[in-house]
Parts: sequence; C-alpha cells; structure tokens
Amino acid sequence: MAFDLIALGTVPSGEVPASAGEIDYAGRAFLQCRRFIDLLRHTVGSEPEGAKLRVRRSGPDFSPYIEVVVEFDDANDAARAYANSCDREAPTRWDRTAGAASHPSLVIARKAG
Repeated sequence: MAFDLIALGTVPSGEVPASAGEIDYAGRAFLQCRRFIDLLRHTVGSEPEGAKLRVRRSGPDFSPYIEVVVEFDDANDAARAYANSCDREAPTRWDRTAGAASHPSLVIARKAG
C-alpha cells in the first residue's frame, strides 16, 4: 500500500488564512482547517476507503505552518480520484450554508489608531 498526500492549504484559495505572525496563529489556523475540511466534505463528499482529510502541522525545524492535507492510497482508484477531486474541485470561497451555524466567525476586529 503506497500512501501519498496532496496539500490543500489552510482555507479555500480565495480566502485569507491566519498568518503565522498573528496572536494565537495555531489555534486560528487549526479552526480554519477544520472548517475547510467540513466544507470539502460538504462539497466533494466524504472520504472513501483509502482516503483521509486531516490537519497537518509542519515539523519543529520550520516556522509553524498548519494546513489541510488529503492522504490517500495511490493503489486505490477511488481514493486517488477523491484526492484529485479535493485538489481540483475545492471551493474557492467559504460556503455560507455549509455548517455556518456551527462555525463562529474567524474574523478578529482590530483596534483603530
């Protein structure tokens, strides 16, 4: 069984992810990733046998970076097709109808001045 992965980012490509320099970057990025996984499942569907959406954090040797990846069994046609669909068909914006009530806004107000 040969597992592979495709990195999908922290948020849909048309949205602004948490920045590593922000206060509580890890917490915000993790919440964004969980929301992105929910959106992918809503849009592309649930993972088939041999595929898994998950949150990955870069190793300790690098600046912290948190992102969504889809791991898949490269020998499994359905898993490989699902991973490619997640990569090619991922929404570019947050879908306001996909679990909007269960996900608080991730916008932080900034103090003017």
